[in-house]
Amino acid sequence: MSFFTKDGEVRALDGVDFSIESGRTLGLVGESGCGKSVTALSILRLLPKHSGRIKSGEIWFEGTNLAHVSEAEMRNVRGKRISMIFQDPMTSLNPVVNVGSQITEAMHLHEEISKADANARAVEMLTLAGIPNPGMRLRQFPHELSGGMRQRVMIAMALACSPSLLLADEPTTALDVTVQAQILELLLDIQNRFAMGVLLITHDLGVVAHHTQEVAVMYGGRIVEHASTADLFRSPRHPYTKGLMNSIPVQQKHKSRISAIPGTVPSALNWPSGCRFRTRCPLADAQCAHESPALLPVGPGHAAACFKM
Repeated sequence: MSFFTKDGEVRALDGVDFSIESGRTLGLVGESGCGKSVTALSILRLLPKHSGRIKSGEIWFEGTNLAHVSEAEMRNVRGKRISMIFQDPMTSLNPVVNVGSQITEAMHLHEEISKADANARAVEMLTLAGIPNPGMRLRQFPHELSGGMRQRVMIAMALACSPSLLLADEPTTALDVTVQAQILELLLDIQNRFAMGVLLITHDLGVVAHHTQEVAVMYGGRIVEHASTADLFRSPRHPYTKGLMNSIPVQQKHKSRISAIPGTVPSALNWPSGCRFRTRCPLADAQCAHESPALLPVGPGHAAACFKM
């Protein structure tokens, strides 16, 4: 998947491959700019039409290749069969439309439903999302709600049509720790009720450890490691994954220690030859500069893309 700009082609995603089963959560982790959000937008084909393009590959969902269906068919998928919770509810919610109208919009678009029934379901969704006085909240506008409440409204909107797959892009960003935990527990409870597959996009490894069954680690628009959550945290294999693990603050003798990954993410306009992580990797050698490592099995259900494992 590439963006075409005045400066050239930005290769945002390259050979990204994963699957999500019903009732399971895949965590997609990596630094800002590695391609996590673009992955979700590509699944829903919400890329900027004038610059974003899926150059090759397939997106299979319930037997249909979404990469090849028409825009009209995609509109029937978005919000109905696949829903997305965006990073910032304040910019995702329409500031001049009340909460009730925004939740019921997808129902009216995808189903033949009366206004009264749609409002009743909206109240049900808000209740499910843990919002008190849901009938009153329907008449309120986003600016009248707290950050946590707005995020719950986004969840209610995403669940309004009972989707099979939920794409959650940093669903707890900018929320305090207590509210973060409530939102994540809410998502888990809802997933168990509806047996949804969930793609949980985050940079928070603590969230990944407690709320996913599988993890895909992204760097430079590629997946560099993929494993069960337990196996990844027990035995990370890729140097980048190890760097992420080491960057988690550790309390030792009343002092906080953080080991940062050296360097910065290269520009997507000009990725390094060979392994894209080699410019920051302590193990890199001549082979890493000339060859691109494939994502290969390193154990049962565990794959990594590195020559030095």
